[in-house]
Amino acid sequence: MTISPFTPLRPVFASLRTLAIAGLVLGLLAIIGALALDVRHRLDDLDLADSDNGQWVMMQTEVEVLRLQSTLVKARAGQASLAEVRRWFNVIYSRLQMLERSPLYAWFIQRPENLSRLNAMQAYADQWVSTIDADDTTLSAALPEMEAQSDRVQQLARDLSLDSLLMFSANTDASRAAVQRTLTLLATAIAGTILLLVLLAVMATRLFRVTQQQARENQIAGERLQLIIATSPDAIVVTNRGGWVVEFNHVAEAMFGLSRGQVLGRQIVPILFAPEHHEAYQARLRDITTAAASSGPQRFEMTARRADGKAIPLEASLAIRDLNRGALIVSFLRDISQRLEDRQALEEALTRAQAGEKAKADFLAVMSHEMRTPLNGLIGSMELMNDTALDDNQRELLRIMEVSGTILLGHVDSVLDLSRTAAGQVRLSDTPFALDQLIEDCLANQAGVARTGGNSLRHVQLSGPLGTVRGDPGRLQQILLNLIGNAVKFTRNGTITVESERLFKRAGNTVTQMIEFRVIDTGIGIPQADLGRVFDDFATVDSSFGREAGGTGLGLGIARRLAQAMGGTIGAESEPGEGSLFWLRLPLPAADPAPLPAQTPREPVLQLPSAQQGMDILLIEDNEINRFLLRRTLSDLNHRVTEATDGIEGVALAAKIRFDVIITDISMPRLDGVEAARRIRAGGASMQARIIALTAHALPEDVEAFRQAGLDVCLTKPVSRERLLAQLSGDTQVPENGVGAAIEQTDLDALAEGVGKPFAASLIDRMLAEGDETMVAISAQPRPDAETARIAHHLAGSCTIFGAIALRDALSGLERAISSADHDEAVRLAATLPALWAETRQALAARSGSLVA
Repeated sequence: MTISPFTPLRPVFASLRTLAIAGLVLGLLAIIGALALDVRHRLDDLDLADSDNGQWVMMQTEVEVLRLQSTLVKARAGQASLAEVRRWFNVIYSRLQMLERSPLYAWFIQRPENLSRLNAMQAYADQWVSTIDADDTTLSAALPEMEAQSDRVQQLARDLSLDSLLMFSANTDASRAAVQRTLTLLATAIAGTILLLVLLAVMATRLFRVTQQQARENQIAGERLQLIIATSPDAIVVTNRGGWVVEFNHVAEAMFGLSRGQVLGRQIVPILFAPEHHEAYQARLRDITTAAASSGPQRFEMTARRADGKAIPLEASLAIRDLNRGALIVSFLRDISQRLEDRQALEEALTRAQAGEKAKADFLAVMSHEMRTPLNGLIGSMELMNDTALDDNQRELLRIMEVSGTILLGHVDSVLDLSRTAAGQVRLSDTPFALDQLIEDCLANQAGVARTGGNSLRHVQLSGPLGTVRGDPGRLQQILLNLIGNAVKFTRNGTITVESERLFKRAGNTVTQMIEFRVIDTGIGIPQADLGRVFDDFATVDSSFGREAGGTGLGLGIARRLAQAMGGTIGAESEPGEGSLFWLRLPLPAADPAPLPAQTPREPVLQLPSAQQGMDILLIEDNEINRFLLRRTLSDLNHRVTEATDGIEGVALAAKIRFDVIITDISMPRLDGVEAARRIRAGGASMQARIIALTAHALPEDVEAFRQAGLDVCLTKPVSRERLLAQLSGDTQVPENGVGAAIEQTDLDALAEGVGKPFAASLIDRMLAEGDETMVAISAQPRPDAETARIAHHLAGSCTIFGAIALRDALSGLERAISSADHDEAVRLAATLPALWAETRQALAARSGSLVA
């Protein structure tokens, strides 16, 4: 039997239905009584109506005016006396006063046209009242004029009489119609009452039959319930509100080793639990029962005991409808001994797997370091070879070696990233950043490669500018660059579109702000059979020997793990030959615009000599090849280099000799670079020297630990000459991947390599023209405004492509200051742009000249 969710509410519905019917019957009876009283009142009103009297008064007024006219005519002819004239004039005068003051005729007289007529007649009476009261000579002289004016009064009296006849007739008809309507309503109400009574009789008959049917169903339900209890695979224990057992099925008998007769009528707690646990389980079951009564069935785990004293782990489900007297508590009990054993086995397996993952992560980290060390030697040696005399063939081979080394380094980084994400070692930042600018930076990063393949890039803001959000900009940029890079890689002469849209996800009363990114290309597409594995590690759609696009197949796997770590999701849709759509959805709540970073560099404790003077440098490195390359690089620049093969030797030298700069490896035998830095800072001749760390490990938490130990800056191996020399200048504000110059040469080199030197030179010339126009436009504004922010944003995107990092940061800062209404900061940044642009322009122009030379 299917039990409706509304079954417990049926008594309530029945009571409400009975009350509604009773109320309806009483309402109809009240309506009938009210209508009967209304009919009686209307009939009484008709009996007392004075419509005939009102019509007679109006007609009598007209007659009296005519009598006055007749008397005036006869008096002039000598056929009537002046006393007769005075008598009829006074009659009319009294009649007019009565009409004006009597409430019986107010509803008729107060109508504008009737009031006007009465006032005109009253004016006639008021005009001649003094003459009427004068002597006979005066009255006789006035008779002709009175007679002449009486015609107008007679017409007014006739109009009043006719209007009264029409109005009183209309009122009589309205009263008759109202009585008719009331009688009709009364008849309708009586008929409705009769029909309702008939309906109640039918319902009572049906209710009797339904009651009989429900009684039969209840009997069947009881039998089925007994069958369910008897055949249930779980133990079923039913108690009353006081905890006394009223039902105990055969599974419970087998589970606890007790017969039904032994437990019926006994307290459940002493039966199922050891004496020392009685009080604790009494309190726990009381709380669970209360929760079940208010929130529905409760599921929990507990440990009971058999009759022989053996402990049994159980999963229990307890249900009770309410806590009223007579309520029953139903408990379903299941032995979970095997489940707990399986769970323990799974936990042990998980522990072993996690240990294996950690071992793998540690192995990959060590191998990454060990692979970076020879890579550092190879790339460093190639940089030194660039400074020697080479012919064109040798220089081309060297360029190929450098590109191959860079690719190999990228693969090493991908494997290390995969290890970190798989081991759950991803540390996410939570900082405000300009999301629109980040997307533009990603597009600018791939613009050169896209143009090489004949592709165009565009950004579509479906919900408008996204503004400033909170999250991890570095990880988001890593995901977007991977998705855009893949789209560029597998598209030729097409279009790559990045869509961004703000969404709102509601869960109860909580609204979460989501940002969805879609990277859509018109490339080769992905077969449905391969679409499900594109986010697997080391998965490539085209694994043939003739594939056009290379790669390890780790990018999308890392992107999936990063998206999950950031609380988001990622997916793909595609059709072969129709292109692909990759989507990324992340919770990035809106934030206030991020303030510009305060320009408070760590003051160097030692004023470094200039590069021309040369510096005393202590080099602490356990790898002989790395020491050779670094010593060769520094010596060529007139620096004096002292070498130490490990941390202990380096600390000893730093304590005795005053060095300007100390360059130290991190991973070294006997004493690592971090502890060496702490000891150097603790005291000695070089305690104030600038310390630069070289490492293959560059996790954010590691870098922060290095800084706390006293290291000024951390460079990741392999280290290019430009990055190393930039740090030797003592400028702690230069980014780890920066060159300390107006432009980042590596970005320009990548651009030239991607699109060719002539085309790269023409792009730089266009950048110079755009920058000149922008500077003129910004300088023309006395106060930076929204237009200034727009053109600054546009130029900042171009700066990213050409490696003008310093200028880009200044323009982005200007845009943020305008958006946050920080006018003083905006004016300050705008004032710094001309000089910064002049320096950047000079560097770009020089580079353009070298490309076409």
